Amino acid sequence: MNRHLHADRAHRPPRFPGRGFIHAGFLLAVLSASGRADDSVVLADGSRVRGSIVSLAPDGVEIEGRSGIEKVGIAEIREVTLDGEPESLASARTLLLRRDPRGAIEELAKIDATEIKDAEPRIREEHEFLKAAAAAGAATAADGAAAAQGLAAFLARNARSHHFFEGQEILGVLYARLGKYPESAAAYGALDRGPPALRIRAASSKARLLLDQGKAADAIKEFQAATKIPTEPGDTASAAQKAEAQLGMARCLAQTGKAAEGVAVARAAIRAADPGDRDLLAAAFAALGECQRAVGGKEQDALISFLTVDLVYNSVPDRHAEALYNLVELWEATKQPERAREARQSLITTYPDSPWAKKLGAAGSPS
Repeated sequence: MNRHLHADRAHRPPRFPGRGFIHAGFLLAVLSASGRADDSVVLADGSRVRGSIVSLAPDGVEIEGRSGIEKVGIAEIREVTLDGEPESLASARTLLLRRDPRGAIEELAKIDATEIKDAEPRIREEHEFLKAAAAAGAATAADGAAAAQGLAAFLARNARSHHFFEGQEILGVLYARLGKYPESAAAYGALDRGPPALRIRAASSKARLLLDQGKAADAIKEFQAATKIPTEPGDTASAAQKAEAQLGMARCLAQTGKAAEGVAVARAAIRAADPGDRDLLAAAFAALGECQRAVGGKEQDALISFLTVDLVYNSVPDRHAEALYNLVELWEATKQPERAREARQSLITTYPDSPWAKKLGAAGSPS
């Protein structure tokens, strides 16, 4: 997730000729006066680069710290924090990162309008983006069109925002949820202008759209194309996206009569995954469970896979909701109705607006 900032080089701490030693207290005073000393870029691995944001672009952010100016690529960034931003703004951004748009909306509502009006431009723009993104993330069929229009308008006005690719992806997800597949594909297509990791992500997202429409044979071609996008050695962000694409291929195999091959692909992804990559592992165990169910006669194996998501990787909302849906069916199939009711209640209570809860509702309650 990325934060759009407006800063210029006039705010850099001044350089002093002559003496090489500057008293620490005086240096801190100068940095504080600059108004940019407390910006930071949080990387995907959780580490943080602190300093003064001096420039940005959709493909990355430049930040000046003690060692000079460092360029951080957009695919490496989890979050950018702004010096002087309201506490609730930071909290809303964290909740949006955790895929809790409703919580983000509640936090944003705590911010006094005057506080935003009097804030510097980069904080006002951050507030505007978070409002539009949270509204899109929480939108239902009733208000989805308005939410999509709001986010699209922000992106049109701020094409140089470092939120650009992130916003396009949120827009793609919303359009897919509304069943507007061409619009969703167009939004995902904007990521093709980004670095390799985002291009891989775009191809995989378009493949998932095909999968959602029951076009597994076409989807597998898109996933294969994603895995073949050229990347540089050591590009961990792209490697993670290619692993996600492999899992998409496993799901396609499950739906085209080759589920045993899909099981092998998913297990290979689990073995190769970084133990700390919870998103990837949640996706891998969910894909494994789907393939095991498709093989037939592997209900116990599938139960273990989806329980792993439920108990270990439940901080990944989309995959957790998927796991709960499958657990309802699997517990019913294995004659454990009480556990099925518990999984059903957990899904409906925790993820009431998810596609999986709606699918469960459409299937009806057990008699």
